[in-house]
Amino acid sequence: MFIAWDLFTANFGWMGWNLFLAFIPLALSLILFNHNQRSYKDWRNLLWWLGFLIFVLFLPNAPYIATDVIHLINDLREPEISRTGLLFLIIPQYIFFLVAGFECYVMSLINLYTYLQSRNIINQAIWLELAINFVCAVGVYLGRFNRLNSWNIVTKPIRLARAVTDNLDSYHFVIFTLLFFIVITTLYYLFKGASIAIFKLNQD
Repeated sequence: MFIAWDLFTANFGWMGWNLFLAFIPLALSLILFNHNQRSYKDWRNLLWWLGFLIFVLFLPNAPYIATDVIHLINDLREPEISRTGLLFLIIPQYIFFLVAGFECYVMSLINLYTYLQSRNIINQAIWLELAINFVCAVGVYLGRFNRLNSWNIVTKPIRLARAVTDNLDSYHFVIFTLLFFIVITTLYYLFKGASIAIFKLNQD
């Protein structure tokens, strides 16, 4: 149990940071896509577009959390960890982390779609959702394999551009981007359906 507790406490550092990054686009979506916020009523406002750019750059951090399941696999392989520690500490910790992080992604997209629909910009969400899921899959690949971050577009633009161009002729990039796209899309519609169902229950 002591080994499980050590892993449990050690996980808080990187989990907390990744959850913070996942929460950024959700927080921005609540501000940018708020119909009642008059300061953002004019979508041509420069400050609004700056916030939207940050929203887009940080959005992949939320679905990126789904790939952190590899850390759970490593924890499960710890030879001296007890089953009790796994069942009551490690696994619940990862479930909360993965659900909270991905829910940030789902709610961010729901807020974006609701905003665009209210302004008669789009009628159907599916193509927007699929496009965003694919772009985020690319972002997840850049983060997971190229170890790039959202802010590298400012701090390391040359390295970011080089990584993108180098990946274009890589089978590894194509395969894993498609894999990430499938996983993100599947989880997205599962989470979205559950979120809408819960919301309707709360309204009744």
